[in-house]
Amino acid sequence: RLKGKWVLVTVDAGGCDEFCRRKLFTLRQLRLAQGKNMERLERVWLISDNTLPAADVTAEYPGTWLVRAAGSALLTELPVQGALADHIYIVDPLGNLVLRYARNADPSRIIKDLERLLKISGIG
Repeated sequence: RLKGKWVLVTVDAGGCDEFCRRKLFTLRQLRLAQGKNMERLERVWLISDNTLPAADVTAEYPGTWLVRAAGSALLTELPVQGALADHIYIVDPLGNLVLRYARNADPSRIIKDLERLLKISGIG
């Protein structure tokens, strides 16, 4: 289901602190803000440890793909400055990492970037 889609990626521990919850909320809102293009986007939470997320967290963000990535090479391939959990990543339908946003990036800027990417992209 991710194949051929644009993907919003976040990395966090399964315990999901307040910052993690804010990122999950932001990912949901970024997708919703795309209107008719929102079906071109998927959301992925790479769980960086062996802790299962609480049921209330997963219930609050239906449609978010939960990927147990502890020990995965995927976590070492993401570019990072500071902590891996500080970023939101955008991956194109071909699997290329396109953009990375820092810890307190302005969501309205991310929305505009997504709108541009989806408008000019002939894929996904």
